[in-house]
Amino acid sequence: MSRYGSIDFTTDFMESFARKDLSVKERRAILKALELLDKDERHPSLRLHALSGELSGQWSISASMELRITFYRRREGRKELVGCSRHYD
Repeated sequence: MSRYGSIDFTTDFMESFARKDLSVKERRAILKALELLDKDERHPSLRLHALSGELSGQWSISASMELRITFYRRREGRKELVGCSRHYD
């Protein structure tokens, strides 16, 4: 997944992406969201927002109405992916 210029993948993210309960369609939606995140994190379909509470410091984007990707913002516009999950998992 090194084709992304501003995204760093953690082991936790890769494990969440490899979960058996994600369908091929859901994986495609996640990959599409990652492309948008890399090119234009403010794209309206991503619904970018900061998280609060236990997840304070993390950011979230939507890959679909069901799926979200969480990440940390790092220096120079980099994003460190934390995981992908269903909303409120």
